[in-house]
Amino acid sequence: MNKYILLEIGKSAYTEFKMKNGEFEETQDAILVDELEANSKEEAYEKVIKSPQHKNKIFNNLIVKQVI
Repeated sequence: MNKYILLEIGKSAYTEFKMKNGEFEETQDAILVDELEANSKEEAYEKVIKSPQHKNKIFNNLIVKQVI
C-alpha cells in the first residue's frame, strides 16, 4: 500500500492573519485533512469521504498526494 496525505484548499479552509494595524485579514490556506494508506488516490479519497471522523465536513477542493 502507498501512503497519501489529503489537503483541503478553497473557501472551506481559511485562517485569519493579524496585520500590523491590529486588524485580521483572511488568508487562503491548505489544511491537512488526513494521512492514510491506500492502493490508489481514488481509494484514499473514498476512505476520507466515507470516514466517520470527516462526516460533518464540507470539502470544496480535496487534494490527494502520494507521499514517498
